[in-house]
Amino acid sequence: MKKILIVAKKEFLDTFRDKRTLVRMILIPLLAFPLIINIMTTVQSSEMEKAAAKELKIGYVLNNQSSEMIDSLAMSPNYNFIAYTDTAALRADVVSQEINLGIGLTPTFDDDFNAGNQASFDLFYRQADSEEYDRFNVLLEKQEERLINKRLSEKSLAPMFIKPIKINLLNQSSLKEVIGKYAGGILPYLFMAFCFMGCMLPAIDLFAGEKERGTLETLLTTPVNRLHILLGKMIVVTAFGLISATVALIGLFLSLKMVKEGGEMMDVISGMLSTELILTLYVLLIPLAIFFAGIMIPISVYSRSFKEAQSILTPLNMAVILPAMVGFIPGIELNATLAFVPIVNVVLATKAIIAGNIEMIPLAITFITLIALAGIAVFISVRQFGKETNVLR
Repeated sequence: MKKILIVAKKEFLDTFRDKRTLVRMILIPLLAFPLIINIMTTVQSSEMEKAAAKELKIGYVLNNQSSEMIDSLAMSPNYNFIAYTDTAALRADVVSQEINLGIGLTPTFDDDFNAGNQASFDLFYRQADSEEYDRFNVLLEKQEERLINKRLSEKSLAPMFIKPIKINLLNQSSLKEVIGKYAGGILPYLFMAFCFMGCMLPAIDLFAGEKERGTLETLLTTPVNRLHILLGKMIVVTAFGLISATVALIGLFLSLKMVKEGGEMMDVISGMLSTELILTLYVLLIPLAIFFAGIMIPISVYSRSFKEAQSILTPLNMAVILPAMVGFIPGIELNATLAFVPIVNVVLATKAIIAGNIEMIPLAITFITLIALAGIAVFISVRQFGKETNVLR
C-alpha cells in the first residue's frame, strides 16, 4: 500500500504542475455555472424589458363594422393600431413585417355579437414571430373577458353563470417533490459530465502521455510492482474526476446564491444540497469514477500517443451524456431493472433521493452494480497494463 501511495503522490505532484490540467478540471467547472447563470439571467431580464417596452404595430380592417373593440384594445400602452381599407394590403404588410399583426373583422361581426352569437375576426400573424402573437394574445383574452362580462350584464346575469363548476386544486406534493421529479436529474447529470471530463485528461496524460514522452518505461524499471504503479495512477485519475465534479458542485452552489430572484423555489433548490444528499451522491459517484477510470486507462495504455488516446476517448462523452439525460424525462423512475443500468441508475437514484421517495432495494442494487462494474474495470486495466505489447506499443 505504501508503494501505491508513493506512486500516487508522485503523479499528483506532476499533474498539479500542469497548468492546463488545473484550468480544465478546476477553474472551468468552478466558473462555468456562475458565468452561465449570470449571463442567462442578465440576458433574459434585458430581453423581457425590451419586449415589454417594444411598440407593436397592429393593422386592422373594420369592413364597415363598429370600431368599439379596436378602440378598447388601443387604450393599452405600447400598441399602435393602424387602419387599413384592404385586407390584401393588410396581409401583405404582415408578411413583409411592416406591421406585427393584422386584424380583419368579418362583415357580420356586429350583427353576430349583438344577436348573442359568436362573432369572429381574422388574425394575421407570423408563426416565426410567435413572441409577438403571445404578447398580443394576452390582450385579446382580456378583451374577450370584457365582452363576456358586458353580455352577462346586459342579460342581468352574474359572471358565474358561464362557470357552473369550480375546481379547487389541492396539491398534495411538496415543492421539493415536484422539483425533484422534473429537475432532479440536473445535479447528477452535471456531476457525471464533469467527473468524466475530470478523469479523461489525467488518464490520457499518465499513460499515453508518458508513453509519448518516454517516461513510462523509466517508471517501470523502478523496484515497484507494476500493479502498484497502475493502482497509484488509477487513484490519481479517480481523484481528479471527483475533484472536478466537486468543484462543479461548488460552482453550482455559488451560482444559486447569486440568483436574487426565484423566491421559494430557489430556497428549496438550495436546501436540497444537504450534507446527506452530497454524501449519498459521493457514495454512488466514487465507484462510478473508478469505472470511468477503468474504461479510460486500457484505452490510454493501448494508444501510441496523447492525441490518439484523446481522439478515441472524446467521443465516449456521448456514452455518458445520453444515458444521463434519462433523468430529464418525466415518469421514468428507479426500479429493480433500471438499477442494473450504469449511469442511468445513478441519475435516477439521485433524482429519487432529491424527491424524497427513494426505495432501499433499487438503491442497494445500484450501489452493488457500481461496485461490480468498478471491480471489472480495475481487472481489465490490470490485464491491459500487464501486457508488454500494450505498454511498449
